[in-house]
Amino acid sequence: MTIMLPGVQSSLQPALDTLPIGVGGPATGVGRSPSERIRNFSVTAQTPAAATRTYLTGSALAIPADGLKVGTKLSWTFNMTKTAAGSAASTFDIAFGTAGTTADTAQVSFVKPAGTAAADEAWVDIEARVQSVSATGVVVGEFAMTHNLSATGHATIPSVNVNTVSAGFDNRAVTLNPGFVGICLTSGAADAITVSFMDAEMNYV
Repeated sequence: MTIMLPGVQSSLQPALDTLPIGVGGPATGVGRSPSERIRNFSVTAQTPAAATRTYLTGSALAIPADGLKVGTKLSWTFNMTKTAAGSAASTFDIAFGTAGTTADTAQVSFVKPAGTAAADEAWVDIEARVQSVSATGVVVGEFAMTHNLSATGHATIPSVNVNTVSAGFDNRAVTLNPGFVGICLTSGAADAITVSFMDAEMNYV
């Protein structure tokens, strides 16, 4: 039994067992919980073709019918296993649109600098915040990657951090309904990358 003092609210959140959203799309395990968290995931290994923009499976988050809000947090976590092939720079982008595919528009893009032709393992976190919602709305994002090798493999520096602020774009509910936001990867020429898992979450306010 929990005893609450007057004027104090419990910070306990309901379990994160997801509820169906009732919106179709490319998601693998998408759902919306009572605590206003929307999640998706994939545990199936995927190997995006080199130099081809690929929508990463499990990254698509269904935008609620009432739209994005100022302060909405978007986050994606995934791994990348690299073979000794390829050394060119890669581009990751946060895509917004109504398809949940590469047909959606890259609104926040990050360039991972060139690496070297060495096998490596990386951990990637991409986070974004909705700064404004309008016909010229703005989203700011941060790309962070660490990897095993300090000066070879995925990058020639041990940690990569890239900040990008979008140009203004229409992120209102009237435009993104139904709508999706997810991650696309355009790997470098000759890259052989495997993403073994993806975890995506929207903290909806």
